[in-house]
Amino acid sequence: MTPDVLALMQGLTEQQKNYVLSAQARQKETGMAYLFWFVLGVHYFYLNKPVINIIYWLTAGGLGIWMIIDLFRIPGMVRSRNKELIQDAIKEAKVLYPEVQ
Repeated sequence: MTPDVLALMQGLTEQQKNYVLSAQARQKETGMAYLFWFVLGVHYFYLNKPVINIIYWLTAGGLGIWMIIDLFRIPGMVRSRNKELIQDAIKEAKVLYPEVQ
């Protein structure tokens, strides 16, 4: 668990924390994103950005330029998507397991 995730989980109840931890199974992996980028150019679909992926296909990876840029951007895009997934899981946990006072 990264320090970012720990900081986001501050103030959650035990049930909420358990829910967020179980949601970590949905996190994306950098290696898989690179595999999807290399094989079919579907890394944006993997990162839940289908419109961008269609544009990527239509422009043939920005005539190769966008493709090379993505080679360096993929790790950051994966980290960003994983942070979004954790934030969504925290929101869901707060709705599913409200704090009892």
